[in-house]
Amino acid sequence: MSRHTLISSSCALAALLLATAGSTHAADLPSRKGAPVAPPVALACSENEGIPTDAFGFTTGSDVADKGSFGPSLTYGGAYGTRTGSSNSHGLMLQGSYGLLPCLEVGPYLLGGYSRSSLAGISTDERSFGAGIETKYKILGRDMHGIGLTAVIDPSFNRIDPDGAGRFTAYNTGLRLFADKTLMPGKLYAALNLSHDMTWTGPDPYARSSTFTVGGSLAWQVLDGVYLSGEVRHQRAYNTLGFAKEAGYATFAGPGVFWQATKQFAISAAYNVQVAGKAKGQPGDLDLTNFSQHLVKVKAAYSF
Repeated sequence: MSRHTLISSSCALAALLLATAGSTHAADLPSRKGAPVAPPVALACSENEGIPTDAFGFTTGSDVADKGSFGPSLTYGGAYGTRTGSSNSHGLMLQGSYGLLPCLEVGPYLLGGYSRSSLAGISTDERSFGAGIETKYKILGRDMHGIGLTAVIDPSFNRIDPDGAGRFTAYNTGLRLFADKTLMPGKLYAALNLSHDMTWTGPDPYARSSTFTVGGSLAWQVLDGVYLSGEVRHQRAYNTLGFAKEAGYATFAGPGVFWQATKQFAISAAYNVQVAGKAKGQPGDLDLTNFSQHLVKVKAAYSF
């Protein structure tokens, strides 16, 4: 082999070694890409399948408004039937619900009511107006824990103006727990509510009373966006803010329907009838002293 050929072979070998070393070093360089982004923290209010809160009749589901979302609603409530004579009451509630923070919904509302009672041929009318704010915080989510659970505090006041008597004010504070569960995805759902309403009724000195309610409901989605429900609720009335001095109790049952008419608009209706009860010191199998015999609820809601 000539000297020229040896030099050419040596140069080629050196070039090959340099190229190999360069590619090896390039492969060993650390990546300039950023660190992988951590997955978002799961929240109790983040559900893969939402359940309409009004699909259960008078009973309420656990879901709350998404952060930044807003929706107004108008609810009519009617109560009919008393022990002696007649009594009909009608109420409207205009509410705006807003997702203030993740899992936290606030819902200020206005109240207006009218009732008419008749006893021994004498009729009396009563008007009322008031306001309140419902605050809901979702503690548990169905996706994470199998059930949804929401805590609620609901203070309000009513200015009451009865015929033939002076005006007075009633203050109410409701403490509630709303729970629900998916039994059959896309079809069957269950809800359970516990609530205790404490009322101070004027004029001064204020009378104190309270009502404890436990209610359960099943909702079946018969068509896309259409739910039929059946519920049972038990209520107990007390002449104190706690559970002493029971005044009576009543059990209600009835059906409900919910229709998600459009993506933003929904309407629901529910009816309850008192099927059992007892007022302290009163005859009969129903408590028509502290509770009405028939209850009606109709609600229209819109979301932005």
